[in-house]
Amino acid sequence: MSNITAYKCKSCGLVMYPHHFRCLQCHKREFEEITPSEKGKLLTFTIVEQLPWGFDERGRVLGVVEFDNGVKALGVILAESPKIGMKLKAGWDSVRMIGDQKVYGLTFEPA
Repeated sequence: MSNITAYKCKSCGLVMYPHHFRCLQCHKREFEEITPSEKGKLLTFTIVEQLPWGFDERGRVLGVVEFDNGVKALGVILAESPKIGMKLKAGWDSVRMIGDQKVYGLTFEPA
């Protein structure tokens, strides 16, 4: 699943995803690229009932997952009954269609 890259500040060690021009903590500009692990735990989530035009679904679950190596990312949660702290496995899959084009993004399913 190494389709995403996180960034670790070479000065203070803060891990960020996505990339920022400056470190959010110490404001330095030098980073080391790191690949998140494939598994993590659900930190928080929300259920979106009213999605924008173009989505043919209701109740999409979006959540923040912390990977085992500390990287945090937002993605679509593909679990029947999500629970804070549950173990999830990351994937990179189609998250919507725009016309006849698939749009890919981060997805998480129970590990």
